[in-house]
Amino acid sequence: MAHVNAHRPPRTGMSPAAAYGLGVLGLLAVAAMFYGVYRSQFAAPPGYLFGTPTQPVEAGYCLIVAQDVIPSGAPIGSYVDEAAQFWIKRLRQLGADMGPAIAKARERLGRDLSASGGDSEIWLRNAMELCSNRAVMYGARFRAFD
Repeated sequence: MAHVNAHRPPRTGMSPAAAYGLGVLGLLAVAAMFYGVYRSQFAAPPGYLFGTPTQPVEAGYCLIVAQDVIPSGAPIGSYVDEAAQFWIKRLRQLGADMGPAIAKARERLGRDLSASGGDSEIWLRNAMELCSNRAVMYGARFRAFD
């Protein structure tokens, strides 16, 4: 039977310095992967609804949707009126020149409605839902939902 020395660890073929270096490289790789996930999810620039280029144009788009979703006009205090008031307030908070933002939004909405294939009423209802969800993300609270 071969004699085994219980005081000496078995040889792995790697020096302690190399093992330490490999461990450090592994930790750096894991840290780099976590950073990559962080940058791609949390620090990525926000996207705007309907492909709008800026937050003011997004707010203008949603304002127009809220104004157009009920052709005869929404009753004061209704959910749609609350949404329109939210988007007006948002445009003011952004410090945007409302005229150009709304004009760009109106142009984009016109293109979207033309591309909807005649289902503009359905498009506006779906857009209203998306805009309302975005408004809630921005901190809106609709009394109509209470």
